Amino acid sequence: MNFFDQLLIWDKQTLLTINSYHQPWLDRFMWLVSESLLWLPLALAFVLILFRNKGNKALFILLALGLLILFTDQVASSIIKPLVERFRPSHDPEFGDWVNLVNGYKGGRYGFISSHAANVFAFAGFSLLLVRNWPYTVLVLLWASLVAFSRIYLGVHFPLDVICGGLFGFLSGWGMYALYAAFFERQMHASRSRSMRTDRKTTNGEFKKTDIGLFLTALILVLVTAVIAAHKLAW
Repeated sequence: MNFFDQLLIWDKQTLLTINSYHQPWLDRFMWLVSESLLWLPLALAFVLILFRNKGNKALFILLALGLLILFTDQVASSIIKPLVERFRPSHDPEFGDWVNLVNGYKGGRYGFISSHAANVFAFAGFSLLLVRNWPYTVLVLLWASLVAFSRIYLGVHFPLDVICGGLFGFLSGWGMYALYAAFFERQMHASRSRSMRTDRKTTNGEFKKTDIGLFLTALILVLVTAVIAAHKLAW
């Protein structure tokens, strides 16, 4: 048995272990975490702190982020998935009967790589370089990991789908930030110099710590709301 075969065995066994741990409230929580609409308040909070700290430059940052997410999503969904043709656990003809599904949700036919994982880690990779704040870095990576993990729990992705998708997204985020930084290098250095002279309550990424705290508070509140909703909702 070669390394690749052993890796696939680990992949399936890990999926079964995670997917088998089902509780009604956890099903609902992971379902909510996997839904993009849950994170809309977080997106609005990020846009707010962008404009508060970057001014008109925020428009270019949002454009870069939009192009980044479009790139990772389309490459994952329209190129890699149909090229590799690896079934999702929920669609695998030899494996699907072992998978616990939530609300009968199976997702599309192919799952390698995970678009969810690619997109959230692309945002994380780009934004942590932009913000340059350790609490932000830790929490945004934990958030991305939670979203990616929810896809395994729901039985619509194998762990390798998520790991490879997250790695692809993270590297894409770094690449897009490198392009952004190169394009705005002079403006960024000039702005940073002015910011250091006029306001010491900022991070290395020119973001005020109070604004970063606002974003992280929004993240925690959304998660707490999801936990409460998962306990209260019924389906």
